[in-house]
Amino acid sequence: MENQNFLSFFGQNQSYFVRQVKEWGEILTGFETKNKYQILDANNQPIGFCAEQGSGFWAFIKRSFLRAHRPLTIHVFDREGNKILELDRPYYWFFSSMYVKDANGKNLGHIEQKFAIFRKRYELLDHAHKVFARIDSGFFKFFSFEIFNNGDKSIGLISKKWGGIFKEIFTDSDTFGVQLTTDLSPEQKAIIFANALSIDFDYFEENANRDGIF
Repeated sequence: MENQNFLSFFGQNQSYFVRQVKEWGEILTGFETKNKYQILDANNQPIGFCAEQGSGFWAFIKRSFLRAHRPLTIHVFDREGNKILELDRPYYWFFSSMYVKDANGKNLGHIEQKFAIFRKRYELLDHAHKVFARIDSGFFKFFSFEIFNNGDKSIGLISKKWGGIFKEIFTDSDTFGVQLTTDLSPEQKAIIFANALSIDFDYFEENANRDGIF
């Protein structure tokens, strides 16, 4: 049986904005804390949130020393607090991956970061391990990640939104926009949404951790 909360969340929207919420301890010291995100719609209205799981001493050690390479699990919730996704990202040396499941543990697909020279590449795979989309972005397109289908047609864009240096340090202004230009299944939208979080860890997590004041 399909999860109606999942279908409602990913079936209605073509645009999602994912804003990282920083805690003051992290802002002041640069010490790594569990990542938290607010999810907004195209009208800037809150529609959900994401939270990195894990607590205790060893979770702190992994966040502090393995940094963006750490293994992690993120839960995604709708506005009412219903869990709709579980994202698992294993520890990695060179190229990251992320596995996407619904709230019932059903496999929806996964994301693989790919080797590329002076480019940023990902493959997005469905539950049958078939590639349905890819990201191929030039090295100097620092904050934009265009999404293509198997016919090389652009179907969307993941972009990093910047609010100026002081907003970047002192407020929760780390925002990704996920904008889709064609109809996709809710499962495909969920995988693209997850890719925005994976991109945040792959390309922006280390820099964010060096933004502490002290």
